Amino acid sequence: MKKTLTTLLACVTLGMAYGEEAGQKDGFGLELNAAYNFALRDVCKYDEGSSPKVNTYGIDLTALYALNENHSFNIRLGWTTGDDSISESGEGFNETDKWEVQNIYIMPGYRYTTKLTDSLSLFAGANIGLAQTKVTNKYSYSWEGVSEGEKEDKSKWGFAWSAEIGLQQKITETGHITLGVQLMQLLGRPDFGGDYGEGYESDKTESQLNLGVRLGYSCQF
Repeated sequence: MKKTLTTLLACVTLGMAYGEEAGQKDGFGLELNAAYNFALRDVCKYDEGSSPKVNTYGIDLTALYALNENHSFNIRLGWTTGDDSISESGEGFNETDKWEVQNIYIMPGYRYTTKLTDSLSLFAGANIGLAQTKVTNKYSYSWEGVSEGEKEDKSKWGFAWSAEIGLQQKITETGHITLGVQLMQLLGRPDFGGDYGEGYESDKTESQLNLGVRLGYSCQF
């Protein structure tokens, strides 16, 4: 996370330095965001009652072309990661099931922006494309001093979409700070149903659904 914030700060600094020189409202631009995504759907169903919901964090870089001050088209490349675990313990035993999720995605899209004041704007948009989801399951079990464990990786490509809404604050002639929320669904989630015996079953939707908060900086060239 520290590297993500450092990268974002560097982009803001460079964009502010460049932004003093140009003031065009249309043309090409870049937007860098740091995001935290709250999982709305479990990694898998678990009959025992508890199941892991893996929140993720990451960054995305968006290349955009603004037709005018209201309409822009873009293409977004993003990466997220996160992990969660379930632990059970009792007299003489301990069991841990850990899930790690990593996503990469590329999605073209559209955004509409409208001014609220001279420096503050409201934006809304949507993207659709492809995503690869990699899920790692690490299982460990100990009983009366005897330990065992196993690890399995699965990855899958699938369609992805997102919808966003947020605010954009102008800080230079061509630079803006953005803050928004995003609903994103990744339809290529790997299926671990049945791999670990009774108690697991496949989620029939086979997808991730996340609600994310995104903070970023955008600048035009």
